[in-house]
Amino acid sequence: MPQYELMYLLGANVADDQVPAISEQIKSFVVDFGGTNVVEAQLGKKKLAYTIGKTRNGHYVTVNFAMDGKKINDLDAKVRNMNQTVIRYILLNLDEHNKRMEKDKVAQSKMTRRQPVEGAEDATEKSEDSKTKAPLVEIDETVLNEKIEAALTEDVTK
Repeated sequence: MPQYELMYLLGANVADDQVPAISEQIKSFVVDFGGTNVVEAQLGKKKLAYTIGKTRNGHYVTVNFAMDGKKINDLDAKVRNMNQTVIRYILLNLDEHNKRMEKDKVAQSKMTRRQPVEGAEDATEKSEDSKTKAPLVEIDETVLNEKIEAALTEDVTK
């Protein structure tokens, strides 16, 4: 039986105390459609990378399970119809995903690197297009978050 992972995002309109009830409801959907070995992980409330329906924060939850491939479309439709609480979700076949990842690793190993390997003597990047050296700049995470927040709140209609 193939392994699947369902990751979904609950909107900010869902109260913190309602999250366990909704996650139990989704777990019951998985079991009703024949899912076995159901393992749930609540990743907590996090800030979204971009606004989704006037929502800036959301609860992330993942559910790993094994299920017959014929029933997965029914589960997908059931989760899709929970549009009031689940604002985004993704349903992956982990077996296919792992095969694709291995194939990508092989393809990436054959590609030429444009960035220097960590620990190299010279911390510069040579662009193949312009044949010039540009220094690599390290950015602090807090500074980066501030710049992202400023860009998101900036009015672009000017």
